[in-house]
Amino acid sequence: MKIIAHGVKDHKTAKMALKKGVDFVEIDVSKRIFFPKFTTQHNGLFGLAGWGPILERVLTAEVRTRAFLDLKPVSYRASFAYRFSDLLLKLKLDDAKLCGHNWETISELAYKNNAKPYYTLRNMESVYKFRRVVARLKKPAGFSVHHKLINREFMKEFKDKSTEIWTYTIDDAAEAQRLLTLGVDGIISNNWENLLQFKKA
Repeated sequence: MKIIAHGVKDHKTAKMALKKGVDFVEIDVSKRIFFPKFTTQHNGLFGLAGWGPILERVLTAEVRTRAFLDLKPVSYRASFAYRFSDLLLKLKLDDAKLCGHNWETISELAYKNNAKPYYTLRNMESVYKFRRVVARLKKPAGFSVHHKLINREFMKEFKDKSTEIWTYTIDDAAEAQRLLTLGVDGIISNNWENLLQFKKA
């Protein structure tokens, strides 16, 4: 079971979380409408001026291989994907883990950068839609799934030896245990420190 720290508010906390044993740190990446720069959405995390330096500073040597990049908002302009792709190349993140609701963009970025796509599924409507478009997408390395969607039927359809199921956002130990029993591979949590116990399971 992997534990992914969610809602990390600064670089110091990110490093501390990794040191304490989390497997990955989720970093939200977005493009604000009026300011063409990358930022993060958890209380202005790493809110540095300019476009791009934010991720360059966040993704230090100890963080970059264990970052889970959640691309927000749901839709992107082509320029966003192009610039983000360039930044991944610059940072030499050829094994980056990318997730988001815009599966086509995630797939395109994954092809161009040898990245691993984790397609986000938040409700049954998105599950139905994904079934219709999956043939056009790069094979998923995994899924980032709202925990209420996960049951035995879901795991049977979407989980295989090469595809992981990571679920969000789990802060309750009882729910974490339910998901562990069903065979999920990762838990995204704000309560990551208390849920580290499940890594031993």
